Amino acid sequence: MILISTVLHLADPSMLLRHVSALGVALQQLGPSGHAATVVLRDHGPSPACGLQIVQWQAALGSKWPLHYLHSPDNPGYGTGHNRTFAEHGAGCDWFLVLNPDLELRPHSLRHALEFAAAHPHVGLLAPTLDEPEGKRPACFRPPDGLTLLLRALGLTARNSPRIARYECRDWPPDTPVFNPPLCSGCCMLLRRSTWDTLGGFDPGFFLYFEDFELSGRAGRLGLSAWCPGFLVQHSGGGAARKDWLHRWWFVRSGFRYQRKQAALPAADQHDAAATSSNPNIGAALPAQAQPK
Repeated sequence: MILISTVLHLADPSMLLRHVSALGVALQQLGPSGHAATVVLRDHGPSPACGLQIVQWQAALGSKWPLHYLHSPDNPGYGTGHNRTFAEHGAGCDWFLVLNPDLELRPHSLRHALEFAAAHPHVGLLAPTLDEPEGKRPACFRPPDGLTLLLRALGLTARNSPRIARYECRDWPPDTPVFNPPLCSGCCMLLRRSTWDTLGGFDPGFFLYFEDFELSGRAGRLGLSAWCPGFLVQHSGGGAARKDWLHRWWFVRSGFRYQRKQAALPAADQHDAAATSSNPNIGAALPAQAQPK
């Protein structure tokens, strides 16, 4: 069973309908036997966003897969919202799909991801390819330094900053999987149940931003993560600088917390940006028992 978790806050209703409709199409492409799935929309907005639309969302998803809408106005944060969804609905699930509401799965994306995972059973966290306004790229990042984070917070993108383009791993070959990428985006992550249990979920100390870096960094250090190029999703959001100053504040605050946690790691566990930038197929650096077959 696949547990699909979307955490939203003041989300646009039409965007949510596209999001849920794309989920339904992707689940249908798994075939008649397919996978059982449960979809949970957890709303952290101050007032419920669903109204009567939950009937429309269920119709768009398809009657085969139950959809649950949960209103959590206490807003405990993005990562904690997903943690709660797993704690409440994760019994019996084999896979946990973490999503942003501004993301649409492409029709065959989930099938490609599960096929990739079946071929590489050591992989427990899959990052997709993001189709964004700036073009397609891995949902992965090189370890950021302070200047890169500042440029990102100020609104620079891959279109006008080679530094940001490298940070976003846009130089990786488009069709070559990367095992144990340095960091992965939390806008879309597919995790095995066993990997989620091993990692213990997102660090609740991150309210917004960088909870994905912290989680995927731990997965990578255990040799459990991979970028799957055929796992393709359309992403219309992203980037704190495209949002209001409150989001930028959380980006900066969480960025400092993340950097402090990284600095506290043993030297052997700290990401080396120079080393990872020169070795795009990072699977070559995995322990022998975790090498892709």
